[in-house]
Amino acid sequence: MSQIEFEKLSDWAWAIRELPSSIEAIFIDDNIILAGDKEGSVGCWNHEGELLWKQEIGNRVENFALTEKSNSANLFLVAGLEVCGLNSSSGEILWRAELEGISDWVAVDEKYNQVIATSSVFDIEHYDFMEGACWRFSFEGELLDVYKMNEKAWHLNSNNGKMILGLGRPRNGILTLKKDKIEHVSVNDSPICCGHNNIFGHSNGTISILEKGEIKSHKICDSSIGTIIVQNEVFLISNQAGQLYCRNGEEPVWEFYCSEELCLLSSIQSSELKFIFASTRTDNGSKLFLLNSINGEAVLETDTECSVRISAGRKNMLLLGMEDGKIIILEMDLLLRRLKEKSDDIDSERNKMLEKLRKLRK
Repeated sequence: MSQIEFEKLSDWAWAIRELPSSIEAIFIDDNIILAGDKEGSVGCWNHEGELLWKQEIGNRVENFALTEKSNSANLFLVAGLEVCGLNSSSGEILWRAELEGISDWVAVDEKYNQVIATSSVFDIEHYDFMEGACWRFSFEGELLDVYKMNEKAWHLNSNNGKMILGLGRPRNGILTLKKDKIEHVSVNDSPICCGHNNIFGHSNGTISILEKGEIKSHKICDSSIGTIIVQNEVFLISNQAGQLYCRNGEEPVWEFYCSEELCLLSSIQSSELKFIFASTRTDNGSKLFLLNSINGEAVLETDTECSVRISAGRKNMLLLGMEDGKIIILEMDLLLRRLKEKSDDIDSERNKMLEKLRKLRK
C-alpha cells in the first residue's frame, strides 16, 4: 500500500478542471464529463479535457440525467427548488420548472418519454423530512402531474419501463411508477436510505432487490447502509460504521474497514485490474482508498484536507469533485505507473541508506 500526500495526487492527475465553488454533482459517459457546483455553475467537457460549454443555473446542482430520445432538451438536472431541461450540445437552458421544497433526484423514463423529479420538505422543528413529491414532465417541460406523499424519496431509478423510488418514514418500502400509474410495495419495516439501480439499502443494515416484481432481502450488517454499487454483478456495500462489504450474491468475498463512513464508492479499472475507489466525506477533509476488487487490499491510501464531495468512475477514468471547486480526473494506468515509480524511488533510497549503514559498521 502506498501513502502519498494529496498535493502529489493532484500533480498526478491526468487533468484538473474547475468551477467556482464546491462540486456537488458529477457525471461521465462515453462522450462527455459534466459537473455542477454549489452556486449553480455547470461545466461540460469532452474526454480530451476540452471545455464544450458552461452554464449558470443559479442554485446548487444536485444530479444529472440524459436521454438520446429528445431532439431539444436532452439533459436534465435538479438545482435548488427547480428541475431544468438543457441541450447537452450547447448548454442552453430550454425550460425550468419550480418544485415544492427542495429538489432531490431526476431521472429519464425513455419508454414513456418523460422526466421524473422528486422533491422534499424539511421540517426544522422536527429536524426531519415531513413530506415529498414525485413530478412528471414531458421532455419539453410540460408538467404532466405530481404525486404528493408523506415520505422523502432517497433513491430514484428507471428500471425496465418502470420508475422505482425508495421511501423513508413513515411508509418505507418502494413506489413503482409505470407511465402514470403508481403502486406502493411494502419492503420490511425499515426506511430505505440509499440505492443503486434496483437495489435498496435500509437503515437496519438490510438490502432489498426488486427483480421481476419480486423482492429479495439480505441482512448485511447491523448498521445503516450508506452506499451501494455493483461491479460485474458483485455488490459493494458500505455502512455508517465504516465497513465496506464485497458480496457475490449472499456469499461474502471480502471486507474492508475505515474509522469513518465510506460514503463515496466508484468502480474503475486499468488495462489489467479492476478497482474500487472509496472515500470518506467530512467538513475536515477526506480519507481516500483505492482497493483491489479481487481481495479488497488497499493499493493506495491518502488523506486530504479538502473534502471529496462526490466521485464517479467509468472504465479507466476516476473523477473526484472537490470542495474547493476542482474536478480531479485520474487515469488508472497513468496513476499506477506513477505509483510504481514512487515505490521504486523509495526502494532505491532505502537501499542507499542501508548501504551507508553497512559502511559505517565496518
